[in-house]
Amino acid sequence: MRCGIEFEYLLIDSAGAVPGRIRDFGNLDFAEIDAQLDDRPGLDDPELAVGDLGIKRGYWYLEGDERFFAADASEMESCRRRFRTLAIKGVEIRTPPADGVRGALDRLRVIEARLAERLHEHGLGLAIVAANPLRADYRFSPPLNAWEIELRRRHRACDAAHISNLTYGPDINLSMPDWTAEQALDATRKLNFYAPYLVPFSFCSPFHAGAHWPGFSWRTFHRAPLRPAVKLFLAGDALATLAAHSRLVHPARLPSENGRIEFKAFDAQPAPENLAACCHLLHGVCLANALHGRGEGCDVEVYRRAARLGFHDAVVHSTSGEVLKRATDALSRAGETEGVEALESLAAIHTERRTPADDLLESWRRGGPMYAAGGLYDFFISS
Repeated sequence: MRCGIEFEYLLIDSAGAVPGRIRDFGNLDFAEIDAQLDDRPGLDDPELAVGDLGIKRGYWYLEGDERFFAADASEMESCRRRFRTLAIKGVEIRTPPADGVRGALDRLRVIEARLAERLHEHGLGLAIVAANPLRADYRFSPPLNAWEIELRRRHRACDAAHISNLTYGPDINLSMPDWTAEQALDATRKLNFYAPYLVPFSFCSPFHAGAHWPGFSWRTFHRAPLRPAVKLFLAGDALATLAAHSRLVHPARLPSENGRIEFKAFDAQPAPENLAACCHLLHGVCLANALHGRGEGCDVEVYRRAARLGFHDAVVHSTSGEVLKRATDALSRAGETEGVEALESLAAIHTERRTPADDLLESWRRGGPMYAAGGLYDFFISS
């Protein structure tokens, strides 16, 4: 199994008058910080897509809402020329594909260490949480012009910025090179069906607008009806055939993306062992023939019940437990010992009905911040 990880981080001040102050679209200038981070590793990696604007280059890049100058509606394809700025939500690391989860996490650790060093030179640091804990909302400043409104109408993925610019999560990319496109689509539909029962293992956004939100994942509650949980990237004949039958199928932008499953619904979480376990859980679900659920749609009601109640909801608890058991059995049959051992930590979380949000809330009640200061790297070197 090949694995790649994209991980979004909140930015904070590491020095200055207010160490720990959250830095985002309200107090960061894109051009300035982009220049500070521009000389980055991975600029020549051919396995990485760079996006329409070329902003997403290398192993890290600034993430946020792209804003454009006004133009005639006939110029819809001239995004690069019309680009104005980026309303920054944070920074994202992406790893090139690796053999297995451990390989992907090792690459993430190395890249994160280099990014943290670069940020520190400019008085900035990393932090992890699944939703901006202080911002009540993200408002377009200046208001969207007619060209931007039309762009978002045509490209629906751009039309959820009011939520996506406040939320953070990992994209877990898996591919099984010996699978057919039909097998990959079946696994994608399975992950989509069971996603509401997988995400509680990662919940880490119990705050909103500077207060405790009545639940475990503000991100999941608001994101579920707007953004996909999982995508499958295909090319060639497989794309032409299967895209007509599934809205989960998307065109591969590079040859290396063909057959890639991208799971997008987990919350960003600060402990690398839990992130690793969630990656293995996805692999186990893909392999688990005993799991019969398949779906193309999104059950918003289940997502929101899970976001509010977590494992304290009886149906969410029982179904997630069954999925975890089937995934563990499938990994065991496949000889994936590392994955089986990793899922033991999720079994403990499930038994205790405890999510990463509980740890964050406990720290906050003792006077800590509403985010986990530092990156995954800090957990690596302290464990």
